[in-house]
Amino acid sequence: MPESKHRRKGRSRPRAHQTAPPQKNPTPSPPWVPATGVGLLVAGVLVILLGYLPPVNDVISAWPPLYGNWGLVVGFVMLAVGFGFLTRWQ
Repeated sequence: MPESKHRRKGRSRPRAHQTAPPQKNPTPSPPWVPATGVGLLVAGVLVILLGYLPPVNDVISAWPPLYGNWGLVVGFVMLAVGFGFLTRWQ
């Protein structure tokens, strides 16, 4: 069987799909990113916990827009946004 002329014996050359791309160094996050994330986590927990205290609950129930479970909703949104900030921290 004839051999092709471009075949090289003993030397193999890596193909483009076999080589790994060069590693990129990630740019560090600004210092306000972890501080904001932790602050939102702490504030979210405080909003949820303060909503269950009777004096705070009486004050919140006097305001019609905040009546009901809005404290839980706001607290969980703050927790989710804080967690989102901390996932972006490098």
